[in-house]
Amino acid sequence: MNEHDQTISQVAEAFKNLGSSTEQARVMSEQLVKRADQMAKVNNSSLIEELGKLLETVSCGAQGRLKPSDEAEMGQKSSKTAEK
Repeated sequence: MNEHDQTISQVAEAFKNLGSSTEQARVMSEQLVKRADQMAKVNNSSLIEELGKLLETVSCGAQGRLKPSDEAEMGQKSSKTAEK
């Protein structure tokens, strides 16, 4: 198994831990790794860095909440709206 396949398998395990079926987890992990690879090329960063960002988004979404950075932005927008 090459590094790419290992990454997909590891991400699939994360999806299974979030409640996905084996097949769903495999498909989603393939898509997520592909997108992370695209983002790494565009942002001139590493696959792992971009994959981490995407997995954070997925994990927070599965829990029904925003990422901490997005929560902070929403808080700032809410306070500006309240000032008006």
